[in-house]
Amino acid sequence: MKVIENALLVEITYQDKKATLSFLDEERGEIREVSFNKQAYKDGKFVDDPEKAEKVENWCKELFGLSFDTLYLAEGERKTVYVYDKFNSLFEIEQIAKFDASQKDEIYNTEVKEIIVDDYFIKIRYEIDGKTYESKMGYGKYVKAMNSWFVDPDKKVTQFKKFEEKFGVPVEEKDKLIGHPLIVEVKSAFGNSFYGDIKKFAKSK
Repeated sequence: MKVIENALLVEITYQDKKATLSFLDEERGEIREVSFNKQAYKDGKFVDDPEKAEKVENWCKELFGLSFDTLYLAEGERKTVYVYDKFNSLFEIEQIAKFDASQKDEIYNTEVKEIIVDDYFIKIRYEIDGKTYESKMGYGKYVKAMNSWFVDPDKKVTQFKKFEEKFGVPVEEKDKLIGHPLIVEVKSAFGNSFYGDIKKFAKSK
């Protein structure tokens, strides 16, 4: 990631429900574009998403004190732009690394960095060689015909139980695990999908 401080917002253009903010990196003479899209990308196309639209409106208010439709009034302001490999952002975003074939069967000693519980997953995050990875315990199902995720309540109960059995505490006490040592083995699924298998914690004596 590269950080461009005080980048000048020189232009804002609209297309459908997306605003493209063009920032000038004066030192390098480069333009960096940031997209605010009120639609979500699903199954190869952009579709309306009320949650995404609300999130974008909140970004506009927090960053510029404007609505999405009046964002053009922010031209001339300066912001910090975070430059990633394939996109630019006005927020610092923690990127989750993916395991690859070269890591298959490798075993890593690390520790719990963060545990996130959302509508469809328990995400256990940890660092390996300075990169953040995560292992997921899922209880959601994506229904392609409806372009939506749905929670499976029975699977959620099962996964919460498995979490407690593996880590020794209920999900509600997940923060107690921050900093706890982890042993992670990289395994493959379907031959070309790689994931980190966290070994079960030893029981306390």
